[in-house]
Amino acid sequence: MTTTNRPPVLDPTALLAAYTDLPGAGTLLDAASLAAVHGHPLTLTRARLKPGASALVSHHRTEAASAGQASAPGHALSDVGWTLLIASRDKRDGALRRAARSGVPLTQHPSPAGGPYLLSGGLEADPRIGRTGHRVLSSLGPAGPRDTAGRHDTAGCHDTAGPHDAAGCHDTAGRRDAAGRHVSAGNAESAGSADGDAPRVLSFNPARHAVLHLPGSGQVLRLAARDLDGIMEVTRSWLALGVPTLEQRPWRGKSSVLIGEHWGDGDLAHHARHDQAVPAAAATGAALARLHGAALAADDLPEARLGAPVPAALEAITQLLPGSAGATGRLTRQLRGRLPTRPRHGLIHGDLTPDQVLVSLDPSAGPSIAPSADPSIVPSADPSPAQIRIIDLDRSGRGPLGADLGSWLASCLVTHTEELARAFLDGYAREGHVPVPEELAVWTARALVAAAADPIRRFHPDWPVAVARRLELAEEILAAPEMLPLPRAAAAGPAPLVPAQVVAGGAVWEVARAWPDDGRGLPLELRRDGGSSESGSTGRGSTAGGPATGDPAEGDSAGAEQLHGARLDPVTGTATVFAAGTDPRLPGLARCLAAHPEGHIVSHRPGKRAVLRIGNPGDPEGERYVKIVRPGRAGRLHDALTRASSFDGPFRLQREVAADEESSTTAALAGTTLHETLPSVDGTWRRAWRDTLLAWAEALAVAPAPVGGAAIHGPAEEIAVLETWHERAADVDPAGAAVRERALGSARRELSRLEIPPRPVLIHRDLHDKQILHAPGLAPGLLDVDTAAIGDPALDLANLRAHASWRERQRIWGPEHARIAREEIDAAALRGRIPAATLAAYEAGTLARLACVYAFRPRWRDLARSLAADLVPVPGDGASIPEERERIPDDPSTTPDERTVTS
Repeated sequence: MTTTNRPPVLDPTALLAAYTDLPGAGTLLDAASLAAVHGHPLTLTRARLKPGASALVSHHRTEAASAGQASAPGHALSDVGWTLLIASRDKRDGALRRAARSGVPLTQHPSPAGGPYLLSGGLEADPRIGRTGHRVLSSLGPAGPRDTAGRHDTAGCHDTAGPHDAAGCHDTAGRRDAAGRHVSAGNAESAGSADGDAPRVLSFNPARHAVLHLPGSGQVLRLAARDLDGIMEVTRSWLALGVPTLEQRPWRGKSSVLIGEHWGDGDLAHHARHDQAVPAAAATGAALARLHGAALAADDLPEARLGAPVPAALEAITQLLPGSAGATGRLTRQLRGRLPTRPRHGLIHGDLTPDQVLVSLDPSAGPSIAPSADPSIVPSADPSPAQIRIIDLDRSGRGPLGADLGSWLASCLVTHTEELARAFLDGYAREGHVPVPEELAVWTARALVAAAADPIRRFHPDWPVAVARRLELAEEILAAPEMLPLPRAAAAGPAPLVPAQVVAGGAVWEVARAWPDDGRGLPLELRRDGGSSESGSTGRGSTAGGPATGDPAEGDSAGAEQLHGARLDPVTGTATVFAAGTDPRLPGLARCLAAHPEGHIVSHRPGKRAVLRIGNPGDPEGERYVKIVRPGRAGRLHDALTRASSFDGPFRLQREVAADEESSTTAALAGTTLHETLPSVDGTWRRAWRDTLLAWAEALAVAPAPVGGAAIHGPAEEIAVLETWHERAADVDPAGAAVRERALGSARRELSRLEIPPRPVLIHRDLHDKQILHAPGLAPGLLDVDTAAIGDPALDLANLRAHASWRERQRIWGPEHARIAREEIDAAALRGRIPAATLAAYEAGTLARLACVYAFRPRWRDLARSLAADLVPVPGDGASIPEERERIPDDPSTTPDERTVTS
């Protein structure tokens, strides 16, 4: 390309013509000159320049703005058009042939014999979408004459269909009607032949897309030059995550034509000064945080169409405005040095700005969809009760989360609507985690640079000044991130690592549980039904899950109809979801399911173990549970049952019926776990706990004396376990680390006062409500004895007491059930002559450990933080745990409401 003879002054049209480097470009890029070519006044609306090759502009009749249907959105089809200056004879001839085949008008204006050639036409003659447009319009019925005049994209709404052109411009055309109302691609029906029912053009970006409104039905069509299956794919994920958007479907089976809904009263940019604008911005932030909170399975969705990390617009702007070279050079270096090399990824919008958000100003409004005469078109249900809809998902896909935040902030800064930026971040902070100002600044600067060419593309009358201001603003923000309109209250530190949801295979999976990174990524247990492993019965009376050392919630039963294992990359946030019933580190899982296709996965800790329920109560062998571990490690399960033999008798233990090197199969135990509350009025709940604690005391009494030199699990060992979990939790929930540190310090002080237990015995060491089964007329059942060790009996009772308080805090148990359980535990401690201070110290340690363990559970993360906060003593108060000890009866063989207990 040549760059000689540039004008000495910043004449916008002359600069563009010089950049285009084609004879006659000045005529195309000046509205008055082009109007003379077409014979009527024109308004230029969009430009795409490819130096030395082509210049393409869209336009509409100027006088048409005040004529015709005053209330109708968009422009008449006959008033919109495009003009192309192209150097290639072959491309000119191709355009003429396509128009001739379709029988649509295409004008070739007088041009030099050797080019460049000047062509113009309407939507149906478009070089790339004309054929599709012609077929769609033909199927809709006659809509009046069509000429080659121009068109108008109303008020700058964004559609991000196109890649960067040579000027670094990507298409951001939008869909807004005459009232400023955005319209998504909609359910299109027959337009009819009356002029009042003729299609209206809401947006036309030549060679990229067109959006048509059908007044007869109020529906909308979107035509594109590319396959739009990717938009439908990401839209389904948005809706599955509960993020308010509008459904997209192919129109009559055409993958390049979409239908959707006409919704709301306009976009947020148009209503930025309305009294509902700030709440709408906050709702948008909260919705985006929910979107960003879900992890994506590797390669499950297309990449977001963001372009290069350092936008190509900088290079083009340097050529267009030589005086900008210093600023573009500095910005290029800063973005390269400050953009994260491995940013946190997730599902993003890709070009989020206030004009991508529809608002309903009537709180009672829902989507307005006219009935369709086409039986293949079924209006969709309102996807969300929220009175916003986020639209234009053309660029949506997998990408860096910061890009969306930066895009919104940049748009608000340019339009001087900082109040929408702050409200947006406030809403985001309520549902998610706002990055630190320095990170927000670099993403905002990138967005400003990426959008710096918008004034050029939109024929801004003073685009050189507008472009320069965007570059200047980007440099200012990078130099002073504090100038951003930051949220009023945001969590400190990095975001939590464990996501609440994972999008995989077009479905949304809830993250039920997660465990520390073992070097292969964080293990995740996913479920589909939205149930919680903490929320109640699995529909069966028993489980065979078992905890690892120091994990008091390891035995949670999945309670889901579908359950998968997965791994989470701790750096990028990308998830690898295993195929159903598989685990690369547990080959026995797939083999067991192949042998028992009726099997149901009860729990799955990827890479460590899985538990399957096989058989049925009516089978000759009965219902059984198979615990699968890594090859060669199943012997430990058998040894654990042998080691805990003293519990057998007072309790019913799991009976091993089969074993190999990677699994142990046990017969199911009858009963209901004490996690599931039993009736309390008739004394059943109290009796179940009393029977359990009497059996526990009996088991400890008959346990053989420890051999000399046996390892003892006492206060020092508990402190070590607690510190390990504190470190693990800090990795996944940094924002809660400070409060957990204080809880750890309090518990450590309590435990440090204890001596080595004077009478160590064999204890369960991880005893909690899910490990105990109640069945009327039978001894209590006891699960997962593989954690049994020689230790302090107070630890078992403290575990039970801490879990009772935690279940009450979770609202899984009511206050009465928790009170009864604690009373029975305290009575058992008194009978066993366990000092209250010892029980309190171990309970403080267990509660602090629970606060760490549940940092890995998205559903309970906030509650676990509040638990940790409550564990820190108030100055002047000697209490270390939140609940006061209930009064212990004088006679430890009875309890205060003994008379209510029936035999």
